[in-house]
Amino acid sequence: MINYTLRQLQYFVAVSEAGSLSAAATACHISQAAMSQSMAELERVVGTQLLVRNRARGVVLTAVGTEFLHDALALVRHAEEIQSQIMERQSELSGPLVIGCYSSLAAFWIPVICEQFTAPNPGLQVKIIEGDAAELQQRMLQGHVDVVLTHTRHLIADVEHRIVMSGRPYVLVSASHRFANRASVRLTELANDDFVSLDLPTVRDNQLVNLRMSGLDPKIRWSSQSFEAVRGMVARGLGYSVLVQRPPVNLSYDGLPLAVLEIDGPVGFSDVCVAYTATKRPSLRLRAFLDFCQKIGAERENWAVQE
Repeated sequence: MINYTLRQLQYFVAVSEAGSLSAAATACHISQAAMSQSMAELERVVGTQLLVRNRARGVVLTAVGTEFLHDALALVRHAEEIQSQIMERQSELSGPLVIGCYSSLAAFWIPVICEQFTAPNPGLQVKIIEGDAAELQQRMLQGHVDVVLTHTRHLIADVEHRIVMSGRPYVLVSASHRFANRASVRLTELANDDFVSLDLPTVRDNQLVNLRMSGLDPKIRWSSQSFEAVRGMVARGLGYSVLVQRPPVNLSYDGLPLAVLEIDGPVGFSDVCVAYTATKRPSLRLRAFLDFCQKIGAERENWAVQE
């Protein structure tokens, strides 16, 4: 016989996320005393301490509690799936969907997701988290995220993916650059130019390696974690950059012109994809999101100036 309840597991997950009994109680709309009693009862029925309580610092998970959290998350999410599938049989998208979005893709994808996927489906509880692609995928494998929008070069082990849009890198230069009027450039021609780097972990670990394998060791002079800041520095003639996302207009935030050059010669692609965990039966809302991203990607492939 199972001695703990699903509600206790939900409360335990809430405590682990909030870091304190009081904050978890507030989030779950119950009293702190009720939350404390529920956690004490859960620890009694599983026969071990799951939480270390500290009045000044809240609560932390014990080693056993950390392992138990992974199993509790899986059980809670499975219960949510069962409930959602009942509603899905009525042909409505419903239930929670946590979407991770690689930060440099956020400006291109989050607005259209909100407008054309979330808003038309009020039964969905969509939460979008931006961040580093690898970290988001790790959170997905731990059960905190359902799906991650990223690049194929950023995929980690043990995830499935669907490509939704091609991603051939290109060179970005200012309108005053000596190559600005050309359609393409060989990477080796830029060997002595200053490089403006998009300074994100997945870019450092993948794009720079890709460029070196393609014959260019970039001379990094400037860097920023902001996609638009990189474009702005390039527009001001501080150097060139190699990017994948392609805005529909070749202007920086402050209105300065930019020039896009195709790369003449072999270079590794970094297609836009949707990563998800391997399951026997993906939920209807996950399948709908995959199809939606593929539709939007196909539309953007047809842009006169690709994203």
